[in-house]
Amino acid sequence: MPEAKRDLRHRLRTRLSWAGFGSPEAGVWISPHVGREGEALDVIKELGLDGCAMSFTAAFGAIGGEDAMVSRAWDLTGLEQRYEAFLADFAALEPDGPAGILHAQTRLVHEWRRFPFLDPQLPRTLLPANWSGAQAAELFHRRHAEWEAAASQRWNEMTSARHA
Repeated sequence: MPEAKRDLRHRLRTRLSWAGFGSPEAGVWISPHVGREGEALDVIKELGLDGCAMSFTAAFGAIGGEDAMVSRAWDLTGLEQRYEAFLADFAALEPDGPAGILHAQTRLVHEWRRFPFLDPQLPRTLLPANWSGAQAAELFHRRHAEWEAAASQRWNEMTSARHA
């Protein structure tokens, strides 16, 4: 895409990244998930690029290494650092009382909601050893379930007091 279309390039990059695609080289977008081709097609059409884009399905060949391709296409190191920070923030957190639980639940959801846009959900075989994303997901679901009843009760108390 020419330099004059910088805004369009940015929109394409943003949308394909959100869909889990990675870019190992300028103008090349990849995904290990064949089923995401339709989503890429929708983005391409929406941006009016269907006349100049192409797709193909392939298997990784004998030249080069998959791990090098993955590290060039996705910033898994940065993503893992975010997962590690999430684990550090919430693993040992023990909120005090209903107000503390509501606050913790709100923070938990707020911090977690970014990950679906950041994590390409690569197959386990393409992830680094000891990938912390699965641990972070388990922690999120466990904490959310633990805190849900008390947080909802506190929220209902706050909102009913406001309307009384």
